[in-house]
Amino acid sequence: METKDVIFELRTKTGLSQEELAENLYVTRQAVSRWETGETVPNTETLKLLSKLFDVSINTRLGSPR
Repeated sequence: METKDVIFELRTKTGLSQEELAENLYVTRQAVSRWETGETVPNTETLKLLSKLFDVSINTRLGSPR
């Protein structure tokens, strides 16, 4: 599974909108949208925040097996 798919799946499973996820990560909704379309990927610090927010390892967040 690609990073964009993992972000979308984790966000929707928790019932967060793109705007809500953006607020939790201190980024714009447009940044979240670009991650989910695969246009860009989150930087290292944002990956750490995503891992903490969703309680998953960074490897899982990147689409790699644990």
